[in-house]
Amino acid sequence: MKNLIGLKKYIKRSSILAIFSFLMGICGKVVYLDSKEWFEVYGMKKTNWLIFGIIIFLIFIGWLLFLKITDDTYEGMSIIPEKTDDIPLFEGLKPTQSNYVIDGNRWVDIYEYYLRELPSLDWNLDYEGSALQDSDTENDWSGFHSSWIKTGFDGELSIAAYYNQYEDRTEVSFDKR
Repeated sequence: MKNLIGLKKYIKRSSILAIFSFLMGICGKVVYLDSKEWFEVYGMKKTNWLIFGIIIFLIFIGWLLFLKITDDTYEGMSIIPEKTDDIPLFEGLKPTQSNYVIDGNRWVDIYEYYLRELPSLDWNLDYEGSALQDSDTENDWSGFHSSWIKTGFDGELSIAAYYNQYEDRTEVSFDKR
């Protein structure tokens, strides 16, 4: 068993040395694979490698922080349902820069969900229009638009959804007017 652990360490060290040798070979330097002191072949001691590793780690953390700070997921939205108590979010909707999306043709489910849920949260339907009510066969849209008002809410809540057949997803927008 002890030999097996030693073999694993040797293979791991050999792999690291092979990768290091390949990279140094690209740079035109000669590498001695059998050397146990391969850190010092190029004048780098273990403390230098440690400092190099810490710098790479800090760059990686800085990059992650930059991505988090510049996150513009909700940038084009006037209403964010996740940040309000009285506007529910249909399960499965994912935010993008200007609207919410869900895979597949789900606009009818979303339409029925908001017609059922918003009145229970004291929202009053002001306007409603959908492809379900449109009997004109020349209109080929699939979606809905609704406007809601509520006492204490400054403005009007507009919810619209439509099926984007080219991307096979339903897109929903929440807007404040």
